[in-house]
Amino acid sequence: MAKRKGLSRSAKIFWGLLAAVLIAITGIWGYNRYMEKKKVEQLYRYGFRLLEEQIATYIKENYSGISKIEFSPIFVDGDGRFTIMTVDVVPVVYDNYGNRSLLGTKIGNTSYGGYGVNGGLTLDFDISGNEIIYLEDFDNNKEIEVSNDTHLPDKAKLLSSKKIDDNMDALIEDKQLKDVTKSAEGSPEAEIVYNLKIKEGEYWKWR
Repeated sequence: MAKRKGLSRSAKIFWGLLAAVLIAITGIWGYNRYMEKKKVEQLYRYGFRLLEEQIATYIKENYSGISKIEFSPIFVDGDGRFTIMTVDVVPVVYDNYGNRSLLGTKIGNTSYGGYGVNGGLTLDFDISGNEIIYLEDFDNNKEIEVSNDTHLPDKAKLLSSKKIDDNMDALIEDKQLKDVTKSAEGSPEAEIVYNLKIKEGEYWKWR
């Protein structure tokens, strides 16, 4: 019976080099994808830190009876290719009696708009890969660029916000908050806790 010939030395070298090239390409692709994900997550944290500060500052300066303002993790839902991607955060307010209420959720039969990308915040990269961040002032129909700001600048502070006011009014009328009123005195002693953790999931399911 004839003995089967093995691969020649040159063939072994060829296939070995091909395997090495494929492994290298796969490694580079994986690394690039990982770095791209980290870059996007950094943009989310940067932008949402400013959005959270904008929301918290408005509530703290315009509502009395608030003891604490905090936020849910940043929720990313969808992949942006086959499903619509949403990126949102849930603001949470506490009154002086310890009652805890969520903004941007459903109260009774009314759903209140979320807070995030396309809900107060615009995030993107320019052609050079630099971060682009805009905060929205819906009442004045304008966007404020904050790409180079590490803290909320005065130009991005909300002087009014029908969106937040309507949501707060509904929470107060629903008796979720006690002795909280719209007031220029605000709640100067209110604690603010920011949250820049990123999680996958639907923000409206968070409690």
